[in-house]
Amino acid sequence: MEITRVTVTDLKSNCYIVKANDEIAVIDPGGDVEKILQKLDQIGGTVKCIIATHYHFDHTGAVKPLVEHFHVPFLIHENDVPFLDNLTADLALAEGDDVSIGDEALQVLHTPGHSSGSICLLGDGFIFTGDTLFQFSYGRTDFPGGDEDQMQSSLRRLHEILSPGMIVYPGHGLPFTVKA
Repeated sequence: MEITRVTVTDLKSNCYIVKANDEIAVIDPGGDVEKILQKLDQIGGTVKCIIATHYHFDHTGAVKPLVEHFHVPFLIHENDVPFLDNLTADLALAEGDDVSIGDEALQVLHTPGHSSGSICLLGDGFIFTGDTLFQFSYGRTDFPGGDEDQMQSSLRRLHEILSPGMIVYPGHGLPFTVKA
């Protein structure tokens, strides 16, 4: 699986372009649609879907133009669907769902706390954590749908899942490798 990070918006959100075989998923396109389209042109392949790890504008700002450009479905956790403004989810994700990209799959982990529908996407040796987990901190819990107790529970769960050598791709900041 080929993973490309594109930093977008003034909030420096990470948009990830994930390619397996010739299929592509775009994760958390928060804005700067032209920048994302330019990177997609460079990478080549067929965009299969757009996925948001949560509903916040800095992770969904470019969803609508990308969906309209590529005519592909938009996926987000079912608990965040009610919070979407001017967007329609084509598929509401739930815990344990798999999103197939080429011959690879990303497993949906429901990790509420930053929002009630925050998710992480677990691959083979890597994970996209959205705003649930950053290298030295975690996402805020004071936005609508956020909950500190749920966040702590989600972080404990991730602690059990993450193993040394795994690469973490957060919603903000640099990717990092889990240490022993």
